[in-house]
Amino acid sequence: MAERMETPLQLASDSVYDCLCFGCEESGLQIEAQYFCKRCQRHFCENCVGHHNQIFKNHVVLGKGDKSDWSHTEATMNYITLCEQHPGETIKMFCKGHRRLCCIYCLHSDHRLCEQVVRIGEDAEEFDVEDHFKELPENILAKCEKFKLEHIDMEKQLETLQISYDETLLEIASFQKKMTDVIEKLGQCSTSELETMFTRINETCKNEMQRHTEINQRYKLLQRGIECIKQENKQLVFILCKKYDTLSEETDSLYERKDNRDINFRFQYEASMLQLVSELGSLGKIQTYRNNPNQVIKVSDMTKHDIRVCSDSGDSNKATIIDICELADGEFIIADSFNKKVKLLDDSFKVVSHLSFPRTPRQMCNVSAYSVALIFDDRDLNFIRVNRQRIMVERIITFEHLCYGIGYHNDEIFVTDAEEIYCYNLEGQCKHEISLAQARKCAVSPDGTTVYVTTFQKGWNSCLTLEKAETLQPPSGEIELNRPDGVHVTSNGQVLVCCGVFWGSGEVVQLDSEGKDILARFSVSGSPQCVCYSKEKGILLVGLYSSDTIHVFETTR
Repeated sequence: MAERMETPLQLASDSVYDCLCFGCEESGLQIEAQYFCKRCQRHFCENCVGHHNQIFKNHVVLGKGDKSDWSHTEATMNYITLCEQHPGETIKMFCKGHRRLCCIYCLHSDHRLCEQVVRIGEDAEEFDVEDHFKELPENILAKCEKFKLEHIDMEKQLETLQISYDETLLEIASFQKKMTDVIEKLGQCSTSELETMFTRINETCKNEMQRHTEINQRYKLLQRGIECIKQENKQLVFILCKKYDTLSEETDSLYERKDNRDINFRFQYEASMLQLVSELGSLGKIQTYRNNPNQVIKVSDMTKHDIRVCSDSGDSNKATIIDICELADGEFIIADSFNKKVKLLDDSFKVVSHLSFPRTPRQMCNVSAYSVALIFDDRDLNFIRVNRQRIMVERIITFEHLCYGIGYHNDEIFVTDAEEIYCYNLEGQCKHEISLAQARKCAVSPDGTTVYVTTFQKGWNSCLTLEKAETLQPPSGEIELNRPDGVHVTSNGQVLVCCGVFWGSGEVVQLDSEGKDILARFSVSGSPQCVCYSKEKGILLVGLYSSDTIHVFETTR
């Protein structure tokens, strides 16, 4: 009998099984498992599974046909029962103070001094298993659904990010080409000027050389005449002498022409342009913005800052700030309509320089990192650059109509007057236009697809939203506001409108990106004319009507 028992044991020890029966293995036998209980997390052979099923009738038992699920279930249970920080170690304790599950290594490394560490079994007895376990599937499903949606959003974000990256690369390449074209055009102008000067001087020198040849030939003729006539022929001698006198005068006159003598060329380059370009860190500033133009900007603490000019050419009136633009180095440039000035503020909002104009500015917008476009109440648009705290007018475009508001995006200029909004290129050529009764101020979204315009319609109570494809489209959105004036779009696409012109509501209103709903509003002490949001500094600047201060608000999101 004993001999017969040794054979199967010997054979079993030589066999390799995927899973052994838990009950038999406990008795020292190696019998291949045929079943797996999900609840007990145990493997059973044909004999042992019967005993198990009699005791645990509600347990789910998987046969060999479901063997693929054995590993999944086992992996799941390993995830639940094993420590994530120390692989292979079983979770045995719970720290109530830190609300953390612990293995023996966690206890020694992180919770040695904790006083509320208990064994899982002790704490589980007090745990309301039934209520928590009922809620758990629903909670897990809700979390999984949320993560699924978040994952989809992230996939879309990655696609959008790649598209934005590719588009920005093209924008950089396009701007670089424009810069190259401008430099090439300037080079052609200098080359053309050199060629013109060379041609003129060269032709003059050649003409003088020809005159030399002609006069020399005439001297030789006079020389031959002397040999041909006799001294007694007074008439011929008189003529000969007089011709010599005339030729001598021409010779002296020719010798006096020394304007083109010893001329050489040299090139004196524009040092200021070279210095400006060399001081730039790059072709422009790379900015990030979130694809959530409807995220509400919340304001908190407010400070006031004096923006008067007190020099000999100082302000004669109280300031009215009709626009504020932020520059790349943290400075701000403001347009004061009552004093007909543009003022530069440093990062502490002190006026460090200014430039006066003969006309009244109406609206201003950023064109590049260090330049702005300023529209006046007549027909002029000035491109203004700031370099080393010096304000300079680079060039001027004069339109055929009166101007009131201006917006800019990617070499397109949007200009409003009382009846139209126009789209121009940088050369001042009109690309297209659309009728808008009583158009006032305007602003363009960061991607250039939307233009927002405040108008005089309905008693000065409208802000219109226009979509732009190849051309501007008729208004797709309209919202009634209390006397809207200045409008500003942040780098994230958030739309801010000042409602304060001529005794309006005295508030700044944030609209949704479609311009159909009000997302938020906050009051300002005074009549707000313009607003500018600095993403880098997390502040919001408000310019006021007839006030020598600007209001600066801290923001939270």
